[in-house]
Amino acid sequence: MDKILTVVVPTYNMEKYLRYCLDSLCVVQEGEALEVLIINDGSKDASSVIGHEYERKRSEIFRVIDKENGNYGSCVNRGLAEAKGKYIKILDADDSFDTANFEKFIDFLKETDADLVLSDFAVVDTQRTIRKIIRYNLGEGKAFRMDDVCNTFVFRNMQMHAVTYKRKNLIDLNYKQTEGISYTDQQWIFIPMITVKTVAYFDRYVYKYLVGRAGQTMNPEVKLRSITHTLQCALDMASVYEQYKPVFLNSPVNEYLEARIIPFTKEIYVFALTHYNDRTKRLLIDFEEELKSRSQYIYHLIGSKEVSSFKGFEYITYWRRHQGVNNILLKALSRLYIILLSMKQKNRKQDAMYLPTSL
Repeated sequence: MDKILTVVVPTYNMEKYLRYCLDSLCVVQEGEALEVLIINDGSKDASSVIGHEYERKRSEIFRVIDKENGNYGSCVNRGLAEAKGKYIKILDADDSFDTANFEKFIDFLKETDADLVLSDFAVVDTQRTIRKIIRYNLGEGKAFRMDDVCNTFVFRNMQMHAVTYKRKNLIDLNYKQTEGISYTDQQWIFIPMITVKTVAYFDRYVYKYLVGRAGQTMNPEVKLRSITHTLQCALDMASVYEQYKPVFLNSPVNEYLEARIIPFTKEIYVFALTHYNDRTKRLLIDFEEELKSRSQYIYHLIGSKEVSSFKGFEYITYWRRHQGVNNILLKALSRLYIILLSMKQKNRKQDAMYLPTSL
C-alpha cells in the first residue's frame, strides 16, 4: 500500500543529531500513511547503526538505505527513486520536525491534492530553543493557483524547509539533482516549480531548522572551502533553466525562476570578490566562461546594471573588464562590503535566520 508522505533524511556522519531527528518523526498512529527513508551516505560514524535501530523498532515507518558516499544530491535522488508516498519532503539529519504539528500535517495531506504544499517552519538554536517562526501566509484560504502566488514576496523567498511536493510531478519531470556536491537545496526549490499548478498552505510550523552548528554549510568558512560545489550547482541550474525555458517562458513561473537563480548566481560573484585571491579569481574566470556557454541570458543579466551595481558602481562589469588584474579598487570594494556586512550583522537580532549575501 502506498503511503501519503515520504520523508527523505540524507545522513552523513550525523550520529550526534540523528536520534533527535528520528524521534521527532515517531508519530503515534500514522504508520500506514508515513514512510521515512534514512539515506546513509557512506557515513563513517554510527549513523547507519542508529538508523537500523529505528528501523527495527518502527519498521512500518523507517527504512535505512546504506549507499556509497555521493553527497547531498545523490541522497535526494536515491530517496526519490525509492519513495512510495504521494508526497515527498526532505529533512536534514541535524534538523527535526515538530511532532504534534507533523501529525496534523499528515492529516492535512490526506485531504489535499495540490501539487505543492507549503508549511511554516521554525528556526532553532543549538539548545533547540525556537528563535523565529517563518510564516508563509499566502492570503485568505488554504488553496491557491500557482500563477497567482508564485511571484509574491513570501513565495519568492521560500526555503526548502517549507516545501512538500507531489511525488508524481517530480517523476514525470525525471527530476535529478547534481550529485557529488552540497548546496543542492537550491535546486529543490527551482526547476520542479514548473510542474506546479496548485498550491496548498498548512498554517503551522512543521520543520525545525537548526542554526549555529559547527561545520554547517551556511557557515562562511565552510562555504569558502566548498565554493566549487556552489559553482557547479549554479551552472547546472543555468543548464536546466535553458533546457526547460520553452515550457515556462511566457508564464509567471519564469519570473519566479529568475528570482531564484539570479540572486544565487550573483552571490557567487559577491562571495568570490569579497574573498579575492588567486584561487577565487581563477575559479571565477572559469565559472564565467562556463556560464556563458550554458546560458547567455543568465550571463548577461548577471552583469547588467539593474542586477549588479553598488551605489551606481557596476562591480561585475568592472571585474569582467579587469579580471586579469589583482587591482586596488577590487580590494577596496571587498573591504567596504565586509564593513557594511559587519554593521548589518550588529544591527540584527541574534536569531537572524541567514547572513546577508548580496550587495
